[in-house]
Amino acid sequence: MNYQALPDDRKQQFQDYVQYAFGLEEGLQEEYDWDPDEQPGDARALFEGDRMLCICSHYWFRTELRGEQFEMPGLSAVATPPEHRRQGNVARLLAESLTEYRERGDFLTALWAFEHPFYERQGWGLANKWVRYECDPEALSFARDSPATGGEFRPVDADEFDRLDPVLAADHEGYELAVERTEDWWRERVFSSLRTDPYVYGWERDGELRGYVVYRVEDEDEGKRLHVSELAAADREARLNLLRLLANHDSQVERVSIYGPPDTSLLDVVDDPADVDCEVKAGPMVRIVDVPAAIEALDYPADLDAEFSISVSDLLVDWNDGSFRVAVADGRATCEPTSGDAISNPDVTTSVGALSQVFVGYHSVADAETLADLEVRTPDVRDTLAAMFPERDVFLREVF
Repeated sequence: MNYQALPDDRKQQFQDYVQYAFGLEEGLQEEYDWDPDEQPGDARALFEGDRMLCICSHYWFRTELRGEQFEMPGLSAVATPPEHRRQGNVARLLAESLTEYRERGDFLTALWAFEHPFYERQGWGLANKWVRYECDPEALSFARDSPATGGEFRPVDADEFDRLDPVLAADHEGYELAVERTEDWWRERVFSSLRTDPYVYGWERDGELRGYVVYRVEDEDEGKRLHVSELAAADREARLNLLRLLANHDSQVERVSIYGPPDTSLLDVVDDPADVDCEVKAGPMVRIVDVPAAIEALDYPADLDAEFSISVSDLLVDWNDGSFRVAVADGRATCEPTSGDAISNPDVTTSVGALSQVFVGYHSVADAETLADLEVRTPDVRDTLAAMFPERDVFLREVF
């Protein structure tokens, strides 16, 4: 097996694999209106001799977690044609990708799963949930009557992407794993799409851009639906005015749907919450690439002085599959492989997926013991873990 960057002469085949995996109903394509070289990220492939078995793409995101900024690869476009399936090729591709990440010094990665149980078996864990609202645009008309209405709406083009950055940062305030968008990401993944380019409208107050909305209109069996892929607001006033903009489409569309963080407060501000459908859905998944590197990367409470052993199961890569001795003092931690009694009688036992969820803050330690497979032997160690990894609000907005 040979894992490598996608050769130039295999771009068409790469596109065919992506199309078959994610656009099967559209049939064979003679040509594509997108080029892998023009997309953010780097393409990879797994070969056996001259046969390309499966593919993926890596995005080199920069994010923040618990006050630390670092690079977090995003794994995407994992695809294999039917003739190479059920042979363990995707698992090999994932293991090779983790090896590449580890060699780069990355300790955390993320993906959007086509099948949650498959990636859970490979060591990924759910990172956050997201909310999808759907309603008649008239249900948002309350925003027209708010005393906060005012300002101006106007279309925003891709050359103004840098004006959206501070709005997005304000909207992300309080959430972990917010991604620092590059110019390429703004242009190729926000202002354009592989299929239908969206509309982007901003809301200004006194000439300052304070909010924006990204949407497209889809013609469905039950009528036209305005689908909002991103609504970002620097404050409550901006959010109300963006909802007013959506309500003003009541003569053109029958339904409005909004993708956003796991926040259900819209139900509290509409005139009748029964007029709004609110669906909570599973979001992206995260995985620790290298357990010692991840644990040693963060800062911890300065007054925390503790030591414990942890046994981690990882079926995909052997460097995480074993026991480690963790010591925390003066705000930093060390994590080293261990042996002897710690292997047979560890203080903490966990899969790498459950540990990843606690690491990013999606699960508290108590929730991971109840809902995942984290096991903690003593109350003192439980308190130590809870102090090291308190629960956080997580929302990785990017869809990749």
